[in-house]
Amino acid sequence: NIKIKNFFLTDPLLQFKLHIKSSRSLYIYKRGKMGKQLRYLEIAQIIKAKIRNGTYPQGKSLPSQKELSDIFSTSIMTARQALAVLVEEGLITIVHGVGTFVSAPQFHSNDISLQGFQNEMDRQKIKILNTIVSKEYGLSKPVLNTLFNDKGLHFSSLTRLRTLGDIPVILQRSYVSDENKVVIENYLKENSLYQLFTEETNIMIAQGQEIVSPVLLQKQELELLQLKGPCTAFRTRRISISLNDKVVLYDEAYLPEPYVIMASRKQGKINKFKYIINKEGTLNSIMSFNDPDLWEDLI
Repeated sequence: NIKIKNFFLTDPLLQFKLHIKSSRSLYIYKRGKMGKQLRYLEIAQIIKAKIRNGTYPQGKSLPSQKELSDIFSTSIMTARQALAVLVEEGLITIVHGVGTFVSAPQFHSNDISLQGFQNEMDRQKIKILNTIVSKEYGLSKPVLNTLFNDKGLHFSSLTRLRTLGDIPVILQRSYVSDENKVVIENYLKENSLYQLFTEETNIMIAQGQEIVSPVLLQKQELELLQLKGPCTAFRTRRISISLNDKVVLYDEAYLPEPYVIMASRKQGKINKFKYIINKEGTLNSIMSFNDPDLWEDLI
C-alpha cells in the first residue's frame, strides 16, 4: 500500500528527492513542466512582499510587464500572469495605457458584505444615511483578543445606524484596537471607515472574511432599530486582515428582515447576491421569485 505523489520543484538544482514519511507512505518529489508554470506565482509573491514592506506603497506604479520580465529573467507572459494574481487579490490595479498601480483598499464585490450592500444601494440610487450612535474606548473584549491574537489589547468601538429617511435599516458596530483608536476619534458620518483606517494607520487591508447568520434580535438591537420584537435579522460578522496577515478591524451588523432582504442566484460555479430594501416593511418575499426586475442583473 505505497502511496506515490508527484510534486514539482522550482529549484533547478533539485531534480528529484525521495522522502520516506513512514513505512506505508513514499513521496516522490520531482521537477517537471510545472516548475516553469509556477514561476509566475513566485514572482507574484516577491512583488507582494515588496508591497507589504512598503517598497511599493499605495498609489505607486509598478515596473511595466517588459521591465518585470527583464528583472526576473522570464517571459512577458509569465510577468503578466504574476500581475493577474495580484489583481485577483485586489493588491494592484491595471489601468490600460497608463500603468499598474498598488491599490488602495477596496471592497467593491457583489458578495455578502456590508460593502456589497452599500454598493448595491448606490447602484439602485437609494440614499442610505449614516448616523453615529456612540464611540467607546478602552473596552475589554476577550472574544476580540482571540480574533486579534493578542490577549493584552483593549478596543475602541464605533456604533452606527444606516437609515433610509428616518427608518433605521442597519445597525453596525466596528472595533479596532486602542492603538488605532485615532480612527474612531476622527471618524465622521461622511467617512468611509475603511479608507479612513488606511489613511490614519498606514495599514493596508488586504482581505476580509465574513460570516452571515440569522439571529433573533435582542432588546438593545430592537430599541436602536426601532422595532417591536420578536424580530429576525441577518447578522454579519467580518474581520479585516492586513498585508501582514493580522486582524486589524472587526465589524458586526444587523440587517433586520422587515427592511432588508437578500436574494441570491447560483449558476454553475458562479454565485451572485443582491440586497432588496423594503421601504414599507411589508414586501412579500415569496412573490419576489416572480419579479423579473429583481433577477435581471443576477444573471
